[in-house]
Amino acid sequence: MKRLKQVACLALAVFAMTACNPDTDQETAMEETMTEDEAAAKVDQHITNAASALPETVELEPLGPVTFASCDDPTDGGPRGRVTVGQDQWLRGLPMEENEQNAELLYEYWTTNGYRVIRDERPDKLSIAVENEEDGFLMSLRVSIQGSLSIGASSPCVWPEGIPEA
Repeated sequence: MKRLKQVACLALAVFAMTACNPDTDQETAMEETMTEDEAAAKVDQHITNAASALPETVELEPLGPVTFASCDDPTDGGPRGRVTVGQDQWLRGLPMEENEQNAELLYEYWTTNGYRVIRDERPDKLSIAVENEEDGFLMSLRVSIQGSLSIGASSPCVWPEGIPEA
């Protein structure tokens, strides 16, 4: 038991030192990023690439406009003034009775192409969320109440013009 307490205290100390170091996240966050337009193009690329794993009958239909949301309360500990770019698309042309099989196709695509599964609520709910381990882009698959599948992608926080604001 004493050894367990020592390990727990050490882990807590390491966490406190890294979490409380203001330079770590701030320095990284003050570096140049892609622009919001580049992030929008990459969001589209992530969606298109993932949809290519589905049957040829699939058609992407925007569920709304590309969104630009403020990162004023960033989870990465970085500065304010950055944005995240996102887009959701309907996956049309796929039979609803094949939703589970199509979800599995996307799951296989993501897990073999550098995405880390964040959430997989199957079989209770058809909902999967993943993160690309290389660029930090998030993707999700959801089913509507009517049974239609949608896919979405969003960027990590980026500077609108690619460079930190003064």
